[in-house]
Amino acid sequence: MSCAQTVALGAYLLGSLDPAERSSFERHARGCADCRREMVRLAPLPGLLGQVQLSDLELPFDDPAPDPDLWPLPPGPEPEPEPAHGRARRRWPVLVGAGVLAVLVAFGVVVVPRLVGGDGPAVTWHATDAASGVVASADLVGKSWGTELWMSIENMPKGLRCKLIVHDRSGRTEIGGWWGSDHAPDERIPGATSFPVDQIERLDLVVDMEVLVSVRP
Repeated sequence: MSCAQTVALGAYLLGSLDPAERSSFERHARGCADCRREMVRLAPLPGLLGQVQLSDLELPFDDPAPDPDLWPLPPGPEPEPEPAHGRARRRWPVLVGAGVLAVLVAFGVVVVPRLVGGDGPAVTWHATDAASGVVASADLVGKSWGTELWMSIENMPKGLRCKLIVHDRSGRTEIGGWWGSDHAPDERIPGATSFPVDQIERLDLVVDMEVLVSVRP
């Protein structure tokens, strides 16, 4: 990775950016090959994150003993106080980055081999919801780790926070991705699920617990 904007990619895929920041990143990604390539590589992260249990991340460790040669440290100059709003804006990328890093570490042995391998079955589903008027198209690409999803959506109201719910044929569900609705009509939005293509029953585009459109085979 050579683009500084890729630091926002984890927050983008997990839906942690506000609508303005998300729109800004999407405009940048259209012209940045590095960010688009990294986006495809990390697309499975939201689906895998949905399977992580808190107990998987609770790793026991011991506090290191203090070094007598370094403790206590000599006092340094007092830092100037920073406005509360400045601290808040600097804190969220650190928290999001730490969360993404924890998941990547926890799945370090699992994610790498699963991301390797060629494409499997690829299908395209279309749907139009008569009530909401939302038009959606989904490209589903089979992978060794599950299914890569690419959504194209039209007639969405602006300023909304959307999520994709993936249902399999046995009644299980996963969140396939989060995004803001302030995107171009021809934007292809990435997502992922651990379910194989042939086991997916439908995809629901949800806003505030309301299904705007269901996409089926």
